Amino acid sequence: MTLSVFTNQTFTHLLEIFFWMLGAFLIGLYFGKKFYAQKENPTIDFDQEYEDLQIKDDISQIRATKTFERGGKTSIQTVILDEDITPTQKDPNIENGLNFSRFGEGNENNKSDLKLIKGIGAGIEEKLNSIGIYNFQQISKFTAEDIEKVTELTKFFPGRIDRDNWVGQAKELLKQ
Repeated sequence: MTLSVFTNQTFTHLLEIFFWMLGAFLIGLYFGKKFYAQKENPTIDFDQEYEDLQIKDDISQIRATKTFERGGKTSIQTVILDEDITPTQKDPNIENGLNFSRFGEGNENNKSDLKLIKGIGAGIEEKLNSIGIYNFQQISKFTAEDIEKVTELTKFFPGRIDRDNWVGQAKELLKQ
């Protein structure tokens, strides 16, 4: 089935098709230029609008302070400077900020295989040994302060000791 317009191919018919196509082209050209001109000339000039506001950024003030880490643990802590502590207040058992009198001394003789704790590899075990942590008993007695100091001294990922639950794992390994 073909359209009757295309079956009759006389000159007048072809001229009529040509004018219809020319008209469609001219209408498309007119509306295309009209809409394109509107896109090129936006009605709002954003640069001038914001220059009138004269906004000043004040970066000298703190806008927000992170107070909690993941899991609801506080991240803001009071820092006590060594100058504030008199020599009589310093504990002789505190070495590198770690209080060995609280969680015990360790050495090569009473060394445990710390790699049995999930999250401790050979490299981390070497770092722990270099700061004086050798066995499960020491790790099982860690407090939050000790965990922070060990993280700082060994340059672990923050919160890794808590996430991997080293203290709980050390207590379980001591029971065995």
